Amino acid sequence: MLKSSVKPTHIGILCAMPEEIGSTLKNLKNISETIYGDLKIFSGEWSEDGSEEVSYFVSVAWSGWGKVCAARAATRIIGKSYKNSKIKLLLFTGVAGSGNLNLNQWDIVIPSELIQHDMDARPLFPKYVIPVLKRAKIYAQDSLVSWATQTLRNSISGRFGKVENGLVATADKFIADKNLLDELKIDLPDLKAVEMEGAAVAQIACQENIPWLIIRVISDSADSSAAQNFSAFLTEYERDSWELIKLLLINFKNSPILFSD
Repeated sequence: MLKSSVKPTHIGILCAMPEEIGSTLKNLKNISETIYGDLKIFSGEWSEDGSEEVSYFVSVAWSGWGKVCAARAATRIIGKSYKNSKIKLLLFTGVAGSGNLNLNQWDIVIPSELIQHDMDARPLFPKYVIPVLKRAKIYAQDSLVSWATQTLRNSISGRFGKVENGLVATADKFIADKNLLDELKIDLPDLKAVEMEGAAVAQIACQENIPWLIIRVISDSADSSAAQNFSAFLTEYERDSWELIKLLLINFKNSPILFSD
């Protein structure tokens, strides 16, 4: 628990859909709402033990699906101040399709690297290279990924499964075709998961020099059953998503980022 004389750290939490943050808002106090068109950012205070002493300031928003929506929400929330405190870390959490036969529903992927698999500026740049970054992959901070991975491995329970790291691919495409996934894995054989927002959020955070972390829970196998499995899983995941977020909040005091200064 932070001492009362220390200003609480401000953490930003994004997802694509409200189901992916579950009951997070119900666990915040003194909530204020900021509206940008159809985007709403909710900021409040979270106390680890439910006391009046504030552990963290937390801002939460759901962006909508896809890279453009995710980039817009990331930019907005990074600029959000709550009680004169700017966000020090951006967390994006939600579900993803499996890109690996060893990953099943409820398994967790914390990507060490992400790629936008619909980025193709050839012949000016090689396939997948993001021109402004001059590289294809966006790398997460090793110490932060390691901390989050060990935190969840040591503490996660219930229906959640194993926790792995690796490559996650992002695009404005919901993959529900095994042939498409197999084609993607020709270029990206180490692929762990596919989704629609993570690499866009990571790019914005990198360009804005904000520490970031992506947490993905496997919802489907990115095959012909993906749509049905995704919808059914999302209903169940809504009840458990707060538990994942809470575990990270409880252990953020041990993070290599937030308390390094």
